[in-house]
Amino acid sequence: MVQVRQLVSVIALALAVTASGCGEQKTAPAPREADKAAHPAGPDGHPHDQEPQSGERKETAGSGEASLGVRLTPEERENIGLKTEAVQLRPIEDVRKLNGIIRPHPDRVAQVTSRVSGIVLSMHASLGAWVRRGDDLLDIKSVELERLELSLIQAENRLALTKLDLERTRQLVEREIIARKELLKLENQHRENLNEIESLTRQLNFLGLPQEAIKRIREEHTVATLHLPAPIGGTIVERNVVIGQAIEPNVALMKIIDPSIMVVEGEAFEDILPVLQLGQKVRVVIAAYPDEIFEGKISFISPTVNPTKRTISVWAEVMNRRGMLKQDLFAQVYVIVGEQHRSLTIPVEALISAEGSEFTFVERDGVYVRIDLGLGTRNDRFAEVKRGLVAGDRVVTDGNRQLYAKWLAAQGGGPALGGHAH
Repeated sequence: MVQVRQLVSVIALALAVTASGCGEQKTAPAPREADKAAHPAGPDGHPHDQEPQSGERKETAGSGEASLGVRLTPEERENIGLKTEAVQLRPIEDVRKLNGIIRPHPDRVAQVTSRVSGIVLSMHASLGAWVRRGDDLLDIKSVELERLELSLIQAENRLALTKLDLERTRQLVEREIIARKELLKLENQHRENLNEIESLTRQLNFLGLPQEAIKRIREEHTVATLHLPAPIGGTIVERNVVIGQAIEPNVALMKIIDPSIMVVEGEAFEDILPVLQLGQKVRVVIAAYPDEIFEGKISFISPTVNPTKRTISVWAEVMNRRGMLKQDLFAQVYVIVGEQHRSLTIPVEALISAEGSEFTFVERDGVYVRIDLGLGTRNDRFAEVKRGLVAGDRVVTDGNRQLYAKWLAAQGGGPALGGHAH
């Protein structure tokens, strides 16, 4: 019985301890009013997340395009002329830049002169006119030329008479009516007439009379006017004579330039001389047409150095499309001295340098986002991208300066608009 009573006492003690533990359970305190005001509840009844810790970046719709990018309407894109181009892999060329001046090709310049003195009777081409080779430019009346032409006509008349006497004398000699020495005398006279005609013909031709005109003088016995033809095809860029003016030999009357091929005279410093070679391709850009690129090749590298400037003269022959290259225009010459491996590149027009960094704007889902870049090799057309972009991204090439201004405005003013677009 004693054991039963002890067992009951143990069970009763255990039940008492259990009841005491359940009674000590605490309930969660109600939220304070100050906490409710600082963290209002969201649509699901729970409070919003608190601000991220230092070093974290939390992007929300409320942060706005002021920090991420700029959204433009179709009208705004059209107004600023916005254009984009895809980032892509391409070989990037190693180039050297030279400053130069446009010059006429020395083999495509001609001076129009007269080889005899005379008077200008008429003119058939005005300043700036395009002429073909052989076109009549000036008509000259020359006393010296007319004297030679009359001498040729007289020589032709004497030759005709000598031919008649020679034929008649030959027949008489065959009949043994006259001595053979008379025939020999006429034959000598005939050869002298031929020699005189040949000499006069050479003189007239040397003074500028063409063979066709000389032939007409001999056949028709008429004096021809001297016509000065265009020695080459091209544009008349100088005219130093008027109708009625007396001219002298070897005085420049007109200057003609064939502008189809021009020469760019560049100046290279000594340090880049080792990489320059004849035949290297060049690209030429002039300020008058910044969007046009003229291609050519190096045709001459001077064997001497300018002792004052310490530069070497380099000539490049360039095709002159539509006659856009004018004499004495300043030019930038980009000599292609090598080609590197294929790299991720963007056009230099897409680059903006400002705020001490280089960046571009990329179109992503209708928003134009500023991307800071890590760049490598660059030339006059493309820049190698080492960081910031991937192939297929579309960067803004035209209108990026206006886009940058809008981006600054979206930042609440931001830094002063500075730098420049390449």
